Amino acid sequence: MADQFFISSSGMLGVRTNLKQFKWSFGTVCPEVSREEYQQCVVRLRVELDNSIESPQGEQIGKYHYFNGHSGQDVLYYTRPFMFGSQLRMKVSGLLSPEPVISFNRAYLRFVTHRFMNVHSAGFILTDLAALLLLRQGYAPIHCSVFQHGTATVVVAAPPNTGKTLTTMMACLNHEALFMAEDFAITNGKEIFSVPWTSTFRYYKNVDKSWRSRLGGLLQDVFPPIELMPLRKQQPISEYIPLERMLSKSTATHLVILERGPEALVEASSQEAMRKVRNLNRYEFNYARAPVVIAHEFFNPELDIAHACETENTLLRSLVENVSHRWIVRSPNAMRYVEMIMHKLACTKQYSESQTEAA
Repeated sequence: MADQFFISSSGMLGVRTNLKQFKWSFGTVCPEVSREEYQQCVVRLRVELDNSIESPQGEQIGKYHYFNGHSGQDVLYYTRPFMFGSQLRMKVSGLLSPEPVISFNRAYLRFVTHRFMNVHSAGFILTDLAALLLLRQGYAPIHCSVFQHGTATVVVAAPPNTGKTLTTMMACLNHEALFMAEDFAITNGKEIFSVPWTSTFRYYKNVDKSWRSRLGGLLQDVFPPIELMPLRKQQPISEYIPLERMLSKSTATHLVILERGPEALVEASSQEAMRKVRNLNRYEFNYARAPVVIAHEFFNPELDIAHACETENTLLRSLVENVSHRWIVRSPNAMRYVEMIMHKLACTKQYSESQTEAA
């Protein structure tokens, strides 16, 4: 199959692949783009189905559990025995180059669909590598949703299943906010770059009101594992929010951290906000503990995981300190978050305007 090109974040993160269906955490419904658009991305990954992968043999080859590599050579092999004499094979080359190539054999793609102990699916591996490569280029992935309302660009962080995606979707659908992200974004410490194609909102009955989605939501309430089953084709955000109401980047002005609890909206110190944002990022991005990254660094210390972690901390701290407002929003009802945020934004705007008039 001829290569296809996809962009998960405009100008930032692109994928070139010969896979028929390509889905990962940075985008389950990415639109296909031209080679030229792909080439303009800061981080580019080439992902291949390759049944000809063979690990090198001989006494000179280094071993790291199921990985093999040579010291100083920017290539890593993974070989693991599987059922009926078959083998799971992967090859990662060029992590220190502008366009790394990650190849899997058919058995790996077919049978490794989730993460179990140190066996990770292609999607998880690529997410870990993308996070690392972004950090090497001076950008940090961030687990958040983002919308713009008026002059405010609001970054919403929260523990999983708390309501960050729902909050941003409701802000866009009910309050005419502009959409940027609903699960992942990218930052340089000041600007936010949109990652719009993640499509994690598909079972929110308040967003997708089709009978299929309502049925999927009801079934998931009764039998949660059904979320892992592809009941229907996932829809892109553009099915709900027009492209003209989507932004590719903006300067962050507000950081909101959602929590469950008695209803309240309070100012957060930069120290508290940093601690919580960093904690939420650690839950989602596992590049520092990813087997393929650790094994590659063993043979190629230039990969430098520790430096990537330092870069992530620096960029997240810069983002937290650069925003004009940091709020913790608490409620026992996830549907209340957006109303509380919108009310506070309006009050803040009115206060700022009154101060300007007084001056």
